[in-house]
Amino acid sequence: MAFGLKNAGATYQRLVNNMFREQIGRDMEVYIDDMMVKSQKKENHKQDLQDYFGILQHFRMKLNPTKCTFGVRGGKFLGFMISQRGIEANPEKIKAILEMNPPKPFRRSKG
Repeated sequence: MAFGLKNAGATYQRLVNNMFREQIGRDMEVYIDDMMVKSQKKENHKQDLQDYFGILQHFRMKLNPTKCTFGVRGGKFLGFMISQRGIEANPEKIKAILEMNPPKPFRRSKG
């Protein structure tokens, strides 16, 4: 399905939600075409990936290898920084707020 069509994103989201219904929330997060396999323990990650690839293969889905990253402890997902500590704001996105000058007191003119 071409992503330029009106309901393509919602239709694709429903498809991947059905494909990965048992993994989502447990060891996987999916938002349209952004997918992240997460594991509580390093020893489980290989099996989690094998399960994920098995499902993709069953549904004849393919990944773009140039957009895949494996074996990382954290990274960007949907504009947020994901790590063992949890979800944090992306420093690139909040740079202007962090560098903003504090507000100055308001003075009224007498007149």
